Amino acid sequence: MARTFVLGFLQKPSASDEELAQLATQAGAPVTPQAIDQRHTPRLVQFLETLFRKSTTVVVGSTRALAPILERFPTVTILDSSTITLPDELGDRFAGCGGSYGRGAAALKLQTELDLRSGALSAITVESGRIPDGASARQHVIPPAGGLRITDLGYYSLAVFAPIAAGRAYFLSRLGFGTGVRVASGGPTVDLLPWLAGQPGPYVDAPVWLGEKRLGCRLLAWRLPDEPANRRRQKLRAAARAKGAPEPSAARLAWCEWTLLVTNVPGELLTPPEAVVLYRARWQVELLFKRWKSQDLVAVLSGATVVRQMVRVWSRLLAAVVQHWLVVATAWGDATRSWVKVSEAVRAFVGRLVGTLDDPVGLARVLSDLGQVVGKTCRRNKRRKPGTAELLNDVSLLDFSLFSDSPEVTQVGLEQPGLDSGG
Repeated sequence: MARTFVLGFLQKPSASDEELAQLATQAGAPVTPQAIDQRHTPRLVQFLETLFRKSTTVVVGSTRALAPILERFPTVTILDSSTITLPDELGDRFAGCGGSYGRGAAALKLQTELDLRSGALSAITVESGRIPDGASARQHVIPPAGGLRITDLGYYSLAVFAPIAAGRAYFLSRLGFGTGVRVASGGPTVDLLPWLAGQPGPYVDAPVWLGEKRLGCRLLAWRLPDEPANRRRQKLRAAARAKGAPEPSAARLAWCEWTLLVTNVPGELLTPPEAVVLYRARWQVELLFKRWKSQDLVAVLSGATVVRQMVRVWSRLLAAVVQHWLVVATAWGDATRSWVKVSEAVRAFVGRLVGTLDDPVGLARVLSDLGQVVGKTCRRNKRRKPGTAELLNDVSLLDFSLFSDSPEVTQVGLEQPGLDSGG
């Protein structure tokens, strides 16, 4: 059953009952499409959900790092989430989150940790869509000593950063608006933007103390050109209008002129340009979510009943995890490969995988053949600007002064993140 539904939807995310029956026959269980239809029961939904939760405890990572910069840390974890809207009937179990995504009575949120060094999905936690990122249980998981955690402002919390630092691990984040900043441990908070404007050089790298408890870290800051700063302001105003909130304050709009990072990684371990590249690499988990939704259809509620819809949600999520394992096993660490293309190449091998799952020697041969196909094909398309892998391997390619962390903005020397970026 698991092989039929998981590998069937890996082979073809929109597979019909007839196509699933064909896959079941390859798996050694010749059945009719009607038999597949009859298996769509609440019990199957529960089984697939349980199997997915268990699959997320299996960590498959590569021994090859994408770039030497990542080998400075035992792990480089990007934490982010993606929301999937569910049928309203499931609102009691998975309360909807509202907002721009997950509208409706029911939604689930996948809190996902991607280790950029090994490619491993080190954790995927299923939560109610209503739980904000800052309240997620994953917030309080401290990386191993020397490990680096990279997060966006949704996870910003000095109360979280402090135990990470106390555990001899590292964090890298944007600076939250309104945080009190001291440039001397015993001094008063400063009016940050005027202070930054008075600092020499193209960027600022200064020791600071954050908040009332005075968390010590580095502040990395640089001013944006007018165009990306204006886009940030437009986005901020649009978000306020969508929520029916007042016009952003002048101070909040002025904040859009700067990109401000905070980290406790010492300067000898991470330079400002390297920190910029690592924070930019955070978009790789967003691109992973995009592949899951656009290629693997994990958020498509297809099917005439809630049961059929949820069978497909959990089956496709399982298929996406297995697909990622195979991408990591065959392509991680090779900056010339396209993870999008590798993900698609995996589908052609499903028939052979099904026939060798009980034969370790045969399975190893199939995986070796998949690796050869990936090595000969699946190359990244040529592009004018360096992607994440190139920047991680050569930070000098970064046009630091024009850097913007917004995925909607293309800057000189930087590639606009898209489905194939970083792959």
